Amino acid sequence: MRLLIPRIVSVCIRKPLATVLAGFLLALLAMGYVATHFSMTTDTAALISPQVDWRQQELAQNKAFPQFTDVMLVVIDGATPELAEDGAAKLSARLAADSEHFRRVRRPDSGDFLTREGLLFGSPEEVRQQMAALIQAQPMLGPLAADPSLRGVTTSLGTIVDGVEAGSATLAQIAKPMRALAAATERSLAGKSAYFSWQQLFAEGNSGAPERRLILVQPVLDYGSLKPGEAAGDAVRAAATTLNLDAAHGVVVRLTGEVPLADEEFATLEDNIGLVGLSMLGAMLVTLWFAARSARLVSAIMGTITAGLIVTTALGLLAVGRLNLISVAFIPLFVGLGVDFGIQICVRFNAERAEGAAAPEALRNAAAALGAPLLLAAAAVFLGFGAFLPTAYIGIAELGIIAGIGMIVALAFSVSLLPALILILKPSAPRSEVGFAAMAPADAFLDRRRKAVLWAFGVSMIVSVALLPWVVFDFNPLHLRDPNGTAMRTLSDLTRDPDRTPNTIDVLAPNHAAATALARRIAMLPEVKQVVSIDSFVPADQPAKLAAIGDAALLLDLTLNPFDVAPAPTDAEQVAALHAVAARLTQVSSGKTDPGVNDARRLAAAFDRLASATPAARVKVDAILSHPL
Repeated sequence: MRLLIPRIVSVCIRKPLATVLAGFLLALLAMGYVATHFSMTTDTAALISPQVDWRQQELAQNKAFPQFTDVMLVVIDGATPELAEDGAAKLSARLAADSEHFRRVRRPDSGDFLTREGLLFGSPEEVRQQMAALIQAQPMLGPLAADPSLRGVTTSLGTIVDGVEAGSATLAQIAKPMRALAAATERSLAGKSAYFSWQQLFAEGNSGAPERRLILVQPVLDYGSLKPGEAAGDAVRAAATTLNLDAAHGVVVRLTGEVPLADEEFATLEDNIGLVGLSMLGAMLVTLWFAARSARLVSAIMGTITAGLIVTTALGLLAVGRLNLISVAFIPLFVGLGVDFGIQICVRFNAERAEGAAAPEALRNAAAALGAPLLLAAAAVFLGFGAFLPTAYIGIAELGIIAGIGMIVALAFSVSLLPALILILKPSAPRSEVGFAAMAPADAFLDRRRKAVLWAFGVSMIVSVALLPWVVFDFNPLHLRDPNGTAMRTLSDLTRDPDRTPNTIDVLAPNHAAATALARRIAMLPEVKQVVSIDSFVPADQPAKLAAIGDAALLLDLTLNPFDVAPAPTDAEQVAALHAVAARLTQVSSGKTDPGVNDARRLAAAFDRLASATPAARVKVDAILSHPL
């Protein structure tokens, strides 16, 4: 074995031209194979063996609930619950119609079921509070239902003022709606963004509707692309823009979920890839120049590395079928180690030439001196990559296969094609000693103080081992992602939302009885905050809640469902209604200091200003108040 490499070098330098032609012909054939068989997947699920226990459970979960695999979560935040709901409804309808980019579109926090049954999921006390708030707001709701416009708002206020004048109500009882109406009107007249929510106005305590809505979509993925969900993400953003779902209209649309997170992670690979690639190439060429001090030797090494890399890629595809996000790392490994082989051969070649040997003799001497070390180094690296094979991490195992093959190719090309190229390119002999003369004192120092150096190394190793207990390992894979990415920021935001946190564990039970028992046991664990099972979708205490809802329905049915709805008012009718209610608010608050008086005066002033403004200003306020109805 020790003479194997010298014999190969001797054979190749006897017929250098034939060796070079054979090497590049092999590289050309490999390039053809790569061009016709190249395949790469960006599917991160394919990096783990499906035979692993947790992967088996994951596959079973995905089979049982396919709607939760490869998902993209669209998060819609509105300035008001109405804006969030309206935006989510419009956007989900638009996405559902786009079969080119989306396979399934769902709204987990809305839909026909929750529209009909949603009230029952609150506690009995929450339902009673909600019904009481609606009943209390009946005097205001009636005119609004019959005339959902700015005129209807003034009519409802006039009805309440009638009650204040009659002594059956007080201004303090309507301070909240007057304050909200005044604030929205004032902001609109000032040219600022203004939003109004009737749901928040009539909500009691914390029972108001949330200002966040979710859309769960399964995009059509292109695993042949570095960012499989990029087209779907662009489609969501384009739809949001078309529907005016943006901050200027009180709505913010963001994307997160496994697909956008993966795309965001892969996008970092493209960041400055050209600059990084050129920098690495430049650094490698500079290193080769300092090592070989010859443009022709550098060219020979680069030609050898290029040909070897093409052949390794072809053999790798032949061995594993397709590359993945981890196995593609064989490229820098091959280049780094292959260049190292070339540097060692060329440095020794230069040293032999400096002593007066002709080029063929210098190559034979270099092969004789380096044959065993190169073979040993390549074998050690090959075995090291072989250690990747017995793992369920397919991405790592395939990297080990391709990188191991690459070491064989790198060594073979370095002792065959490289010597042949050196002879053909005929680099001139070095004019001075090979190496860096300025570093000679450092070599001498290390030689004189070798025992001290070894002792220093041993002590540092002992200290390092002693410090191991203080090493902290971060097991959270999310911390590997860019915290400033939109998808990651949105995910972090969701983790702070107790009702929508993604920090959950899914467990699949064989039947309902097993699920019930398992949920009961899990709920007792101190580490578990909440357990959701199939039984969670059947509301508890339904009789009490239905009774409260039924009582409210009897009282509110005609109020919320009037027989006739007034036609849209003219601008003159709006002006007259505004002046009229402003005058009544001023009159009813005149000379009083009760709570709510200041709010009444403020609203009267705002409505007077609105009545004196342009018709466009009134149309704008009318939309702010009537659209959420």
